[in-house]
Amino acid sequence: MGRIVYFAFPAHGHINPTLPVIRELVRRQEHVFYYGTDRFRRIIGDAGALFLPYSPGFRMPEGGPGPFARISTTLETLLEWSRVALHDHLEQVRKLRPTHIMYDSFSPWGRLVAQILRLPSIASVPSILIDGAIDARYRPGPDAEPRDPQLTAPWYAGFRARCRAGLLGYGLPEIPSPPQLLQTYGDFNIVYTSRLFQPLDEAFDDRRFKFVGPCFEFRPAPPPFPFERLDGRPLVLVSFGTVYGNRPQLLRRCLDELADAPWQVVLSTGGCLPIERLGPAPDNCIVRSVVPQIEILRRAAAFLTHAGMNGVQEALCFGVPLVMAPQAADQFWISARVAELGAGCLLHPLMPAGAIRGGVAKVLSGARYTAAASRIGASLRTAGGHMRAAAEIQSFIGRGALAPPDILGTRSLAAP
Repeated sequence: MGRIVYFAFPAHGHINPTLPVIRELVRRQEHVFYYGTDRFRRIIGDAGALFLPYSPGFRMPEGGPGPFARISTTLETLLEWSRVALHDHLEQVRKLRPTHIMYDSFSPWGRLVAQILRLPSIASVPSILIDGAIDARYRPGPDAEPRDPQLTAPWYAGFRARCRAGLLGYGLPEIPSPPQLLQTYGDFNIVYTSRLFQPLDEAFDDRRFKFVGPCFEFRPAPPPFPFERLDGRPLVLVSFGTVYGNRPQLLRRCLDELADAPWQVVLSTGGCLPIERLGPAPDNCIVRSVVPQIEILRRAAAFLTHAGMNGVQEALCFGVPLVMAPQAADQFWISARVAELGAGCLLHPLMPAGAIRGGVAKVLSGARYTAAASRIGASLRTAGGHMRAAAEIQSFIGRGALAPPDILGTRSLAAP
């Protein structure tokens, strides 16, 4: 029996996949202490873990990506949160006497705590795995992502100096580099996708990386929805998630381009944007702040999305092809992989007039996109889900720690 301390990255897309896994571990008599922000207290407690609040230094932005919109500010925030976690929580964790540290792969402080306490680490990976070869293969073009002007040689030198100043006093075996802060894998890694969907999967040792597929089994009660208004026309779901849905111009453009089409459209603003800001909805569109996404996808013919990992895999599990307009971060890698496997189309970053409507028409024009989505979906459904994840974690706990690996990271952040 283990005593696991889990460090979350405090965002829905990172926490939601862990909840059925945690619930199953608790059912199997594992003790789980789960660090998160207060907005997630109830759902973490409902999963059976003992909720532990992060200190006030963890301030997640509301209604948008905030500092996570750019690489430089992402790195600064991850470094600051790592410093806060070690300063405010390290001794608390020590007193809990854990046997293992588990953490989101976007929460590098979890790995740091494990190294300081000399404990085996388990990473929860809510996206595809990234290494230098994958980053080079799927890196967005110059039109896709605005260049971060901060990323200069002097900035990197200053950032590394700040890393040393903030973390040196804790006796770490090494001070993490920028790529190691962005992608922090552990002695053992639970990856919420299938080997089919993972690019270059042969590069990742099966002894350390377990591809268990998505975990959707534990969700809060779905919001009400007027299902009686769905009339049998091909159904298109439009959603840019809880972080990137706060973009009224983009959502209004979706409504305008899909108006009077031969499809019925359900658009969700993700809960952050008042729907009144979008103006009147076309007759073929239903606009809601939040929707029961899985139930909508069961009925959908296509999904227009920013290509966040959870939404993409939910769609693929139901054989729904995708039209993708990635906004930031891993969305570029995920959308490129979907397009590469033939399960969706990737909109041009500049999105010329008619691109949205044309993309939906394209994926609905024949069976090949749906067939490809169904093929990937079958691999996701048979990967094992939360039951396999819990079994793999227990197996790792039972056999002890592996040899400490190098921490993998993306090549793109090497200092210029």
